[in-house]
Amino acid sequence: MSDTRSDYRILMAEHALGMLESIIKSKKLPLPVNWKKAQELHAQARSILMQMKYSFMPPTMLARSEEARKLQEISRQLASILLPREWLERAQLDQRARRVMADVKYAIRMLYGLPARLSLGDDNDPLHAVDIECVEVLSVAKHPNADNLYITRARGVFTYTVVTNIKDVRKGDLRAVAILPPVELRGQLSEAMYCSRGRIEGCTPGKRPPISEVERGELEKIIYSVLRGR
Repeated sequence: MSDTRSDYRILMAEHALGMLESIIKSKKLPLPVNWKKAQELHAQARSILMQMKYSFMPPTMLARSEEARKLQEISRQLASILLPREWLERAQLDQRARRVMADVKYAIRMLYGLPARLSLGDDNDPLHAVDIECVEVLSVAKHPNADNLYITRARGVFTYTVVTNIKDVRKGDLRAVAILPPVELRGQLSEAMYCSRGRIEGCTPGKRPPISEVERGELEKIIYSVLRGR
């Protein structure tokens, strides 16, 4: 029997659900959202996640459960309501709206991707709690408000803005990033954090790199910090 109550993957998904709840309750998105439907779906997602949390099933088995399938389906529905593509393509979003949008994208991804992270193994490793993927660095620019920071764009499953203090990051690098709750660093939004020990030769953008290529220390600290604040 596994103690799913303390599994980092479920706890991080629970944190993401809390982020969504705040956005839905305050109606922060400047888009024509069916908030009542969003609230209903959020309540369903919470109920299912609680069933998973108290299932005491081995994570790899829970990943294949009906509850996991339902959570993914609800996540798809939430995405269609909160991130309507036809509006996003023509919406003029200010910095505040872009931050809320980034939070929504992150939270829905965390819910949808929970089964995949559960399938990584039955051990409760904090690095299994977030999506880690190989990316190709597309561009690097100096941060306008900080001498020691750089604004990069990197392509993996999606394209991300990553603000970093890594001085030797270069266009064309293959590195690992962890998808974390978005943060603003000196006025610039960052959607992920580079977490590899350096450049990774031969990794495929969008795929999870070998765990041996990931620098655990700082990433684990951030995960613990997020969970303490939930």
